[in-house]
Amino acid sequence: MNFLKNNQIYQINNLKYNLKQLIIVSFMMLMAVQMLALVVYCLAGNIKPILLDRVGANAKQIALVIGTIPQLVNLIVCPIISTMSDKTRSRFGRRMPYLIITAPLITITCVLIAYASEIGNAIAKIIPSLASYNMPLIVMASLILFFQLLYLFPGSVVYYLIADVIPKECIGRYMSISTILGSACNFLFNFFIFKFAVEHVKITFIVFGVLYLIAYLLLFIFVKEGEYPPITDKIDKSKNTAVKTYEYLTMFFRQCFQHKIFIFLFICTGLNNASTICRLMYNVLFATKDIGMSSDFYGKVMGIGAICAMIAVFFLGKLMDKTHPMLIYFLGGVLVIMASAVGYFFINTPKSFAIIGVATQIVYGMQNLACVPLLISLLPQDKYGQFSSANSMVNSAAVFFGAMLGGYFTDLYGYRVMFIWDFTITLLATFSLIIVYKEWKKYGGKANYQSPVIH
Repeated sequence: MNFLKNNQIYQINNLKYNLKQLIIVSFMMLMAVQMLALVVYCLAGNIKPILLDRVGANAKQIALVIGTIPQLVNLIVCPIISTMSDKTRSRFGRRMPYLIITAPLITITCVLIAYASEIGNAIAKIIPSLASYNMPLIVMASLILFFQLLYLFPGSVVYYLIADVIPKECIGRYMSISTILGSACNFLFNFFIFKFAVEHVKITFIVFGVLYLIAYLLLFIFVKEGEYPPITDKIDKSKNTAVKTYEYLTMFFRQCFQHKIFIFLFICTGLNNASTICRLMYNVLFATKDIGMSSDFYGKVMGIGAICAMIAVFFLGKLMDKTHPMLIYFLGGVLVIMASAVGYFFINTPKSFAIIGVATQIVYGMQNLACVPLLISLLPQDKYGQFSSANSMVNSAAVFFGAMLGGYFTDLYGYRVMFIWDFTITLLATFSLIIVYKEWKKYGGKANYQSPVIH
């Protein structure tokens, strides 16, 4: 770590770290973020479609449970959580209360998902009038939806905490290490655990749920937030609830959507997220059902792709420090467009899926590396959670409609349509990013960028 100096003091707001303290804080943040990714994306993300398929869900129902409903909830709830966390002032900070309260609830929900089929069958036996319904599917879908609701709290707030406790001069290197570690965890999960998780759902969900709880307890113990400035844009508390709610919402939308650079930034990231929804919902089913790939081989392909992405990210992190996250994000989008076109025409066997699947993992790794640094570099820091939630709201709207349309087109044309979906939506996202670039140059560019004044 020759890029860090042992005698240097690293500071963000009123927090000061020596090298040892910076390493401890960074390590705890990395562990918390990676456990969230392992539980939500690697485990639940890969296994949810399989679990729903096992209890009789069709493509539209899978899209409804995994994509449409969660994004509708996210559209409503995430701005509330994010703005509240910006304005929270407690002895534990403004982000930590949301993380530590939800940690045990997520662990309990993981355990319940593991036993969803048994719970559904038990309910049908206890209440005979429900026996005519597919109770395992109803219980599984309900628990998955509740899990995804709980995820909204740490899923947004933990990334805001990064901006609050990691010094800005270290954020690029932190994100590079975080992305590399994420790729390594993704590799280990897919290569060694995925098949086991498919065959032994109960023990896997229980173990991962407990590890998640441990990670966030350690985060709570070792990572402390600093003091935050007083809230300046308060609403008069003497007004009734309806008026205060209206004024908060008016202020939120006025501040977040008054400048073109933010609007098209939100549209860009929203479209890029919507472009992946079909792959998220159906990639494993396309590989195992249409291509005839075994779940074991699928896991290994995804794992190898994660390792290749990790290697690419190592070099791209240095390039991003020298240039700007926008360049890496743009290049990632262009390569996604190319990979989608190639995938549609040439994936017909497990071998071709493996080759193009690995390449796709690499280009998505590029975008994942650059996304958070891009937001941190462009959004107002004093209202980072608020503007991030506006971004999340637009993302949720995009994925909400994307899941509905993706499920509809998949039912009509089959799983292969996900490549056409990726190609088209990512192309639109790239055009939006070009507009962001032009606005960024207008506000000073790399050397002198100043966020537009927020009224």
